[in-house]
Amino acid sequence: MSFRPAVTSFLSGIRPAAPLVYAAWDAGVADLWRVEIGRDGQGSYTARDPRFVVVLDSGDSPLRLSGAGLDAAMPVRVAYVPAGVAVQSRFARPGALTHLDLHFSRACLERRLGDAGLDADVLTSRALALPEAPEVEAIAGLIAEEVKGGDASTLVCDALATALAGKVFAEAAPLLGSARRGGLTARQLAVVDRLMQDNMHRRLMVAEMADAIGLSESRFAHAYRESRGQTPHRALQKLRVHHAEQLLEDPARSIADIAIETGFSDQAHLTRAFSAMTGRTPGAWRRARLIGN
Repeated sequence: MSFRPAVTSFLSGIRPAAPLVYAAWDAGVADLWRVEIGRDGQGSYTARDPRFVVVLDSGDSPLRLSGAGLDAAMPVRVAYVPAGVAVQSRFARPGALTHLDLHFSRACLERRLGDAGLDADVLTSRALALPEAPEVEAIAGLIAEEVKGGDASTLVCDALATALAGKVFAEAAPLLGSARRGGLTARQLAVVDRLMQDNMHRRLMVAEMADAIGLSESRFAHAYRESRGQTPHRALQKLRVHHAEQLLEDPARSIADIAIETGFSDQAHLTRAFSAMTGRTPGAWRRARLIGN
């Protein structure tokens, strides 16, 4: 099923000048609006998912946005509004406005931001506005033409939408600061740590860890190593061996059972990993603990 946006809006002095045309695909929706702005036209908008707004034609009635830390005095050609963030629009004089609203599935956008090396935590907490961005507007124009055709290609729309998002964040790079990163955020690391803790008893794939925080497998593996100085597999092995050490304190537990409980395929598998990390076999480690060495 295609993604569907949910927007709550309150408008005053703004009305459609033509029927809405749109294109929808699995990850997003492109809405092409033509509206008439009356005297003191203004609106308030909140959406469940992140969206981009690109002004294609504003005539003599430039768009201004406020709220979410935006400069209410600046004419806006391109804006990015995170999920759940309220913004207000206003216009200095009556006129006509054509704009493209590009709504993304939140999970999809966060994944694509992560793959691009951007911190989704930073981006989802603030709105961005640009007074001009010709390349972004050009991409939006291509999307608008695709939408107006009435039989939009979902493949083309998705590719252009991704390109537009990437270009917006590239244009806004000076505003993003710490959003550019090499490693994982504290929140992402906490999610992965909990996933490892809760699933050390079974085979846990790197792809599953990546999916839990919305990254591709390759991007996650690189970012995890940047943050922790080791691969996810190595970190999971250390966690399993440490848990095995705790279980070996109980002499009633068999080493074979401990191997299975800590996610190793058998006792031999545990012995190899345990010896590589501690310098002793599980049996030797247990005997040393029992005699106090």
